[in-house]
Amino acid sequence: MSKNILYIAMSLDGMIAKDDHSLDWLMKAEGEGDNGYNDFYSGISSVVMGNRTYQEVLKMTDEKPYQDRPVYVLSRTQQEDGYAHFTSESVDSLLPDLQKKHGGPVWVVGGGEVIKDCMASDSIDEFYIAVIPVVLGEGIPLFPKGTKYTELKLEGTEVYNQIVMLHYVKK
Repeated sequence: MSKNILYIAMSLDGMIAKDDHSLDWLMKAEGEGDNGYNDFYSGISSVVMGNRTYQEVLKMTDEKPYQDRPVYVLSRTQQEDGYAHFTSESVDSLLPDLQKKHGGPVWVVGGGEVIKDCMASDSIDEFYIAVIPVVLGEGIPLFPKGTKYTELKLEGTEVYNQIVMLHYVKK
């Protein structure tokens, strides 16, 4: 059975980005190797994220991200960049379609509103949350106000130098 997996980093105070949506603080994190990313990435078939997250990820690299996987960007406005597939489709229909179309788990990258929508439709099956040892004090929360109450079960933890990876599944 294919799954939808949230794999994301957050600050110790639960933020996934600064107020201006920037992610520069992530580059300062002291991890170990790839922090388990390559193992995770090798098991996913496609990538879904919000438009603001996509725009910030583009700023972090000279190349288009995730070039060897189909990338879907949730956006209310029609766009095209010749790389990502922009869509206004709801996550509750998009995610199962992507699992069938690409034959495997879908990585939900973020941001907060996409995660909130996924939680509302019970679309996330596994949660990998890397806790970065920094307190931002303000920013975009991992789980925005109004996110659906959801009980999780801890499957395990990994420590990569200063980063702790939490792995949860839905109960």
